Amino acid sequence: MAGGEQILLVILITFVSGVALGRFWTHIKGRGASERRSHGTASIHYILGLDLLASRQIDRAVTELTMAARKDTDAIEIYLILGNLLREKGQIERAIQIHQGVLHRPGLSKEERAHTLLCLGMDFKRAGFRNRALDTLREVIALEPDNAHALGSLGKIYEEDHDWEAALKMQSRLSEVTGEPDPTLTAFLHDRVGQDAAEAGDDKRAARAFEEAIRSESRLPPPHLHLGDLLERQQQLERAESTWLAFASDNPRLAHLVFERLERLRSAAGRNDEMEDFYRDVIDGDEKDWRARLALTRFRRNRGADDDSFQLLMDAVHNSPHSLAVHLEVWRSLISSEGGVARMRGYLDEVAKSAFFIDPYICMNCNYRTNGVLWRCPHCQEWNSFVEERVETAEES
Repeated sequence: MAGGEQILLVILITFVSGVALGRFWTHIKGRGASERRSHGTASIHYILGLDLLASRQIDRAVTELTMAARKDTDAIEIYLILGNLLREKGQIERAIQIHQGVLHRPGLSKEERAHTLLCLGMDFKRAGFRNRALDTLREVIALEPDNAHALGSLGKIYEEDHDWEAALKMQSRLSEVTGEPDPTLTAFLHDRVGQDAAEAGDDKRAARAFEEAIRSESRLPPPHLHLGDLLERQQQLERAESTWLAFASDNPRLAHLVFERLERLRSAAGRNDEMEDFYRDVIDGDEKDWRARLALTRFRRNRGADDDSFQLLMDAVHNSPHSLAVHLEVWRSLISSEGGVARMRGYLDEVAKSAFFIDPYICMNCNYRTNGVLWRCPHCQEWNSFVEERVETAEES
């Protein structure tokens, strides 16, 4: 279950638990001893179910709550909790049946109907019934326009459908309701709107979207990169270059994202000599930056001046032994150079004391690994969750 759905489940359970306990207290105060014993018997399973739920014993909690529901068929809050737990267990069809059964009961209050629809909408979303989930969650919004959970769930569905404009509207509305804006998510959504506009050839709309993304969260990398791409395509080369250089200065750990862009732009302008100075500046700014060393080695090799670049590669191997790109470049250098045996020995010595990993980037939320930075995790759908894995050599650890 995704983190957002877990939070929603906890909130829903807290709400309906409060309703149930309130009703139980009303029974205690308003009825005789015999009735208290009857409701006390029914409540034992309910209280046990909540206790088991708190300790994450889901199967036993479902059993106790099922018994509680059988003893008190009018307590819709028990059915709501039970359906949510079944959804978490993956029994989506049963969850849908239970929540639909509650929804068809006569005499539901507006609040009860809204919460039941919200539960049902989450069932449909989990089952992959996007249209039914959208329709159901929209019903919740019609009943409770300020229902933050429904707004957030709708926004996530729009994101999954790549309907970035609709997702942006939901995020804006959610920020108004909660009073807690999310500038990072807002910036990502503006950036995706801009990318779609750029692909459709609507440069003005794309530029507005990228600039709005930067205003929302100036430290976010993608809109700076994409704005530079747009400016380059429009032949505004000086603005494109300054945009990328500013990005590299503000984001030294991600400066490699502009390497090819700057090489392409400066090569077209006949200013190749400036690239070596740029790579040296990046290396001076981060002694562990292996990508700048690798890029500088390739740049020098392509210009026939790689005789003194092997040490750059050895430094790159030392700093990033898990990157296959580094090792491929070393092998190319060994094949094409004189004195290969001595260099091979130095390379093998460096590799022997290194700890190897395949993928240099990892999602902080779910540990999904990938080659290269991603702005949205394809596994857990979180935004801006990837960091580079930097490993120590065996000597340092």
